[in-house]
Amino acid sequence: MKPTRRCANAMLALLTLGFFQFASLGKAVAADYPDKPIRLIVPFAPGGGVDALARPFAKELCDILKQSVFVENKASNTGQIGAIEVARAAPDGYTLLISSAAFGTTPAYYPKVPYDAVKDFEPITIMASTPQVLVANASYKAANLPDVLRAAGGGGQVNFALSASTGIQALATELVSSMGKVNFTKVPYKGAGAAFTDLIGGQVDLMIDNPGSSMPHARAGKLKLLATTGLKRMAAMPDVPTIAETLPGFEALNWFVLAAPAGTPAAVADRLHAATLEAMKRATMRQMFERDGLDVVGNSRNEARAFIASEIGKWTQVVKEKGLQIQ
Repeated sequence: MKPTRRCANAMLALLTLGFFQFASLGKAVAADYPDKPIRLIVPFAPGGGVDALARPFAKELCDILKQSVFVENKASNTGQIGAIEVARAAPDGYTLLISSAAFGTTPAYYPKVPYDAVKDFEPITIMASTPQVLVANASYKAANLPDVLRAAGGGGQVNFALSASTGIQALATELVSSMGKVNFTKVPYKGAGAAFTDLIGGQVDLMIDNPGSSMPHARAGKLKLLATTGLKRMAAMPDVPTIAETLPGFEALNWFVLAAPAGTPAAVADRLHAATLEAMKRATMRQMFERDGLDVVGNSRNEARAFIASEIGKWTQVVKEKGLQIQ
C-alpha cells in the first residue's frame, strides 16, 4: 500500500473513532445533565412580560429536571446586556436566555450589536407568541382600521403613541404605515404608563400595545379595540378584526424564546427542549398563557432558528425602508 493511501486510511479511522467518541461523550453529558444549578437570564427588569413568564417556567423546569433553576434579571431597554452574557457563557446548558421579540428586533436597529442572534445562540424553542392590539381613545372618531387609513390618507393628522422608540409595537406601527401607504404622527414615550395616560386622556389617538396591558382599559370603557396584529382573529376577542383583513399579509407578534449559547451539545439542547415542552403543558403554565392571551408554540429547535432569522430579516427591512433610527 502506498504511503499516501495508508495515511488516508489511518486518518479516516481516527476521524471515525473521534466521531463515536464525541457521540458517546454527548450521551454521557446528557445523562449527567443537569448536575448543578441552571441560570435563566431575563434581559429585562423584574415585573415585565418576560419576567412574568420566566418565573413560573423556572419553577416547573426545576421540578422536571430535579435541579435548581435561578432567574436572574440583567435589565436593559433592548435586552442586549443579558443576551451578551448568555452568548459568551460556557455552552454547557447551565446558562440560558429567555427573551421576547426584542431578541429579533434589536439587531434590526443595532446592526453592530456585539452578538449574532442566530449564530451565537442555540435556540431551544419559541415558547409562545401573541398578537398585539390596535387601541384608540374611547371617543376617537375612527371605528376601525380602514377609517384610520382614510383619515391619514386624506391629509388628516393621526397621532400614534409609541411606548418605546424600538420594539415590536413601534415596528408594527411602522409596518401599518408602510403597507397602508400613509403617514402617522408618532409621539414617543419612555414607557407604556405615560402613553396610556395621554391615550385615555385624548392627547394622542392610537397605540399598538400588548393585549395584557390594554384589555383592562378596554373592558373599563376607557379605550376601544380596533384591530389585532395576528394573521387570524384572537380567540379571546373573536369580534375584533385583524389588520391583515385590511392589509393582507400583515403580521406582528410578540414572542418568547428560550435559547442556550451556540455550541451547546445537541443531546443537552434536546433534553432542554423536551423539558420545556413538558413544562408548558402543566396547569400553572397553561393558566398563565390563557391569562395573558399567549398562544403556545413549542416548535422544534430548527424551526425556532428559522423563525428568528425570518423575524430579524423582516424587521431589518422595515427599519431600512423607513430610515428608522434610535431616539
